[in-house]
Amino acid sequence: MLPVLFSIGPITISSFGLFLSLGFIYGSFLVWRLARAWELSEEKALDLIILTFFGGLIGARLFFVALNFEFFANDLFKIFLATKYPGLSFWGGFLGGWLTLFIFARRLKFNFLQIADLAAVGFLGGLILADIGCFLGGCGVGKVSNAFFAVPIVGLVGKRFPVQIFEAVITGLILLRIWPAATHFHNFGKVVSLSLISLGLVKLVTEYFRAAHQGGYFLSLAMFALGMVMYYSSSNKSPVADAKSLFRFILGFFIGTKSWNLVLEGLKKNWYNFRISFNWKLKKSFKVLRRARVKPTPRDI
Repeated sequence: MLPVLFSIGPITISSFGLFLSLGFIYGSFLVWRLARAWELSEEKALDLIILTFFGGLIGARLFFVALNFEFFANDLFKIFLATKYPGLSFWGGFLGGWLTLFIFARRLKFNFLQIADLAAVGFLGGLILADIGCFLGGCGVGKVSNAFFAVPIVGLVGKRFPVQIFEAVITGLILLRIWPAATHFHNFGKVVSLSLISLGLVKLVTEYFRAAHQGGYFLSLAMFALGMVMYYSSSNKSPVADAKSLFRFILGFFIGTKSWNLVLEGLKKNWYNFRISFNWKLKKSFKVLRRARVKPTPRDI
């Protein structure tokens, strides 16, 4: 679309680089707001976010190199020439960032789940702008599409599905939903778990529309599963009870509340009749067996 915004002499400003920087600033601002609201050390929180950001960049670069090692194998120095040989991986950035957060949160004496809640909000905010920059820069492109909203990509044949824009919009909606939970009292780990669950589902859907998956399905499921584990570990809710509620909601949605109540009543009656009938037949069988085992006496003959 617009890989290069403008140039000043030998300095070239790329759209992805600019929006990635704006995403970092916006994400840091959100973390600062939350740290101030929760009376945490603002300086330490920002220091941790800066370390996490650069840890994510290193992880994103290394993961991309690992996926395209044939290109970098002849000259490993290309790894450090990110401007000449660009390439980052979302999943590498995610893993590198969270690993950095886990390591330095302890050193800075933060509760990991509490600071992870803050970092999750900042991550969502930064991801919105990063997706827009990725769309303009032509990275993470979608499949070839004939839809009316498909767009041409520089250097590629055919119009492509604008998966980055869709992901940015959905991520923005997730952030709007997550922000009230982050600013009010909650169990530590709730915000980050809900973010992982939501983002895992979004990635699982959007990976279908991408031209190159690179293990995105498996990693999306892993993100979703991690979020579920963290959610139930940090709350007093039961996954079995929630599964039953979800099942009832789905049935109620398709067949209606009244119909669902009738189905429940019918199932209860059928189960009661089956249980009574089974017990009666079982008792009758025991009586028959007892009679069969009785030996005849002369009086019975």
